[in-house]
Amino acid sequence: MTFRVAVGGIEHETNTYRMKDADLSDFCIVRGDELLSEHAGVRTYLGGMLDAAATHKATVIPTLHAKAEPAGVISAAAYDEIVVELLDRLKMALPVDAVGLSLHGAGIARGRENIEVDICRRIRELVGPNVRIVITLDLHGNLSPELFDLVDVAFGTQNAPHTDMFERGRDAVALVPQLIDGSVVPKLHLERLPLLLPPVTTMNGMTAEINRICRSMEEDSDIIACTFFHGFPYADTPFGGASVLGIANGSAAKAREAAQTVTRAIWDARMDIPAKAFTPQEAVERALQETVKPVAVLDGADNTGGGCPGDGTYVLRAILQAKPVDSCFGVICDPEVVEQAHRAGPGSEIEILLGGKSDDLHGDPVSADAYVKLLTDGQFVRRSPAGEGTVENVGRTARLQIDGVDVIVVSKRYQPFDPEIFVLHGIDVRRLSILGLKSTNHWRAGFQGVLKSDFLADSPGLMTQDLSRFAHERVPRPIWPLDKETTY
Repeated sequence: MTFRVAVGGIEHETNTYRMKDADLSDFCIVRGDELLSEHAGVRTYLGGMLDAAATHKATVIPTLHAKAEPAGVISAAAYDEIVVELLDRLKMALPVDAVGLSLHGAGIARGRENIEVDICRRIRELVGPNVRIVITLDLHGNLSPELFDLVDVAFGTQNAPHTDMFERGRDAVALVPQLIDGSVVPKLHLERLPLLLPPVTTMNGMTAEINRICRSMEEDSDIIACTFFHGFPYADTPFGGASVLGIANGSAAKAREAAQTVTRAIWDARMDIPAKAFTPQEAVERALQETVKPVAVLDGADNTGGGCPGDGTYVLRAILQAKPVDSCFGVICDPEVVEQAHRAGPGSEIEILLGGKSDDLHGDPVSADAYVKLLTDGQFVRRSPAGEGTVENVGRTARLQIDGVDVIVVSKRYQPFDPEIFVLHGIDVRRLSILGLKSTNHWRAGFQGVLKSDFLADSPGLMTQDLSRFAHERVPRPIWPLDKETTY
């Protein structure tokens, strides 16, 4: 069956505790044919949608895709401009049989508590009840049941790191012919849990076991998908918390039963899910004691992938104080220091105040003498299975050496997904002893087999493991672990 499908979307993970709003300039926006060239053959949600459309010889009408590094609440002006253009481009694409949307699930704009609901409601009003709307969502979505009254089907990433974005996009569009001919009639059930989870990986531990339970649910031929959404705990929203989405062909009861089977398993295992964290000093000390290198020290509380500024200094300072040989820290965002290094040039010695400039939460600037080893334009291609083929641009960069420690400084906030940013700066990660990473879990796929062990360093920051540091005025209460008496 051939069909016409319009593709596009708006993706943003909103950290409401970050004071600075996300503005229009924070978004990378691609339109029309540029969307096709940007995502064709790339392991993104839209890349998977385009692959499925090609398999079915469908006609693809690219509209608009906007994505920003996770940050604060999206400004009203920025959101309105983006969503209006998306709707205008979709209107010009009509008539279509289906709309494929790459969304996130944890997006918040000023005046829009849940942008995914708002986007899908407005698109449903535009295209009418007979056009199929299929969407992809991030595993960290804070989901509203209303969303699933507006769309025909939704596929969320199952893995953290999100190595399956391409597959979930492909699933969404591959189902369109069956949605059109009526051989598949999805029934969706969202089961929400009173549970806030700091980010954890699904590559091992209890979350891997829960994913196995989800896959066992899908062994029933009537279960289209059963997905564990971890939620995003750094957003104070009525939709905050973990959830499970069950989708069954023709049976609301089966969708509900699958979702509830998994949520019961999650609730019973909640004590065993969170990652073990250390102070920055403890994490560095433990890393130094490891005999098999290289070892990662994770600066998870200042992870730009969750809306942090990326210029926190707690972990960097701990590494500098320890002075480990063959060590590197990557990356810290400080465009002022990058500019200073570029003015001085390679081979220069400069006095710097590095990091700690965005707020009072992530540590004071590091005062140091630095040797400018190497400068770059900050452009490279991601090789991690999570988004492989994505063109990265972190602005101009500098490789500085401070007391024998290499420090990669970037102009734009960035979370390392793989060794490529280090390769760009002439650093072979395999030869390191200690690697400080501003990441929590997304590094795991791209560095698999390279980094031998890791220690999560927690500190004050917008992604601290200690959720009690934040006010939770809008999230449903009681909720675990904030309220120990919570029941489910």
